[in-house]
Amino acid sequence: MVNLPSAVVISVVLHLSVLVVFIINDNSVMPPPTADFSRELPIIQAVVIDQSEVQRQLDKVKQQQQSKRLEEQQQAQQAEDKRRQQESKIRRLKERAQKQIRDKKRAEQAAVAARERQKKDKAKAKKLEALRKRKEQQKKQAEEKAKAQKSREEKAIKEAAKKRQVEQEQLAQQKLLAQQLQAEQAVRQKRRNSIVLSEVQKYQSLIKQTIQRNLIVDNAMKGKSCRINIRLASNGLVIQVKELGGDPIMCRAAKAAVFKSSTLPVSKEADVYQQLRNINFTFAPEL
Repeated sequence: MVNLPSAVVISVVLHLSVLVVFIINDNSVMPPPTADFSRELPIIQAVVIDQSEVQRQLDKVKQQQQSKRLEEQQQAQQAEDKRRQQESKIRRLKERAQKQIRDKKRAEQAAVAARERQKKDKAKAKKLEALRKRKEQQKKQAEEKAKAQKSREEKAIKEAAKKRQVEQEQLAQQKLLAQQLQAEQAVRQKRRNSIVLSEVQKYQSLIKQTIQRNLIVDNAMKGKSCRINIRLASNGLVIQVKELGGDPIMCRAAKAAVFKSSTLPVSKEADVYQQLRNINFTFAPEL
């Protein structure tokens, strides 16, 4: 084999490598190189190329390309992993921040609710305390009212007992006074009755004497009698004369004597007059 100059070999290898790369990677964005026929290429001397060396160089280039692609893929994967990690980290940070916001909001809501509960509890406690005080005041007032009522009742009972005692004492005194008065009145009445009786007897005697002075009798009337009823006015005026029984002649004479008297003596005392206003006499002449 003829030894080729190094420059030629390198040039050939490079051109072949580029050609292989374009063949393998047909998705490349780079357009295939276009031969510029306007330029004059140096005339390459035809040489005999060692096929195995070319193949080895091609394999080497291919391996390098695969290694580079794998490295790029690894770098891309690492970049993607890093991006995903960054996104996951950002997402976790966002979630943490959102969680903190939610926790803060919940804490604020809980604090507001706690303040509201505290406010309600305080209002409820205040209301209960006011209710307790009101009940205590009502109980105290009821006790004071009951005590006052009991005191009034006890006072009323005492006053009633005292009043009954006073009334009983007064009744006893009145009864005693009544008894004394009755006794005195009885004594006075007895004394008065005695006086009245004496006065009645006196006036009866006076009336009878007056009538007898006017009575005209004769021997024919001897042993005869007549009982008559005389009704008198308060001034002694004769109002009525009635025969109650006896000898008719004697009765006529007695009635004539009464009417002749016209006015008979009577007492000005009412109780004496009451016993003289309607009086009976029996006339029997003594011959």
